[in-house]
Amino acid sequence: MMTRTPENRIKAFIELIESQASIFSPENRVDLYQQLGTFPEDVESLSNTITAWCLKYLHIDLVLNHKLDASDDSMPGILRSITETIREPQKEDFKALIKNQMRKSFPETTTETKPSDSNQ
Repeated sequence: MMTRTPENRIKAFIELIESQASIFSPENRVDLYQQLGTFPEDVESLSNTITAWCLKYLHIDLVLNHKLDASDDSMPGILRSITETIREPQKEDFKALIKNQMRKSFPETTTETKPSDSNQ
């Protein structure tokens, strides 16, 4: 079982965006993208904010909790290497990882809501 630390919750959420993007409706995607800028930087507060956001969408919360209950072997090797092998993650790294994964998984959402940033 994956230990329910703030870091593991954030990593599981990023993996959810990557591997199960289809559970996020277009409305969920826009809401998350708009809210992400207001999310706190420190790991524990960010984890709590992600939990609160997921509680607005219970189907996402259920999948996230199921992922946390799964073996930590389910964590993708790339995420593990970024966050554990290279260096201890800094508080802003998690928000950047979420934002980057959203750009990969939800390109239509991230380009529609912020077109001025898409060329930079």
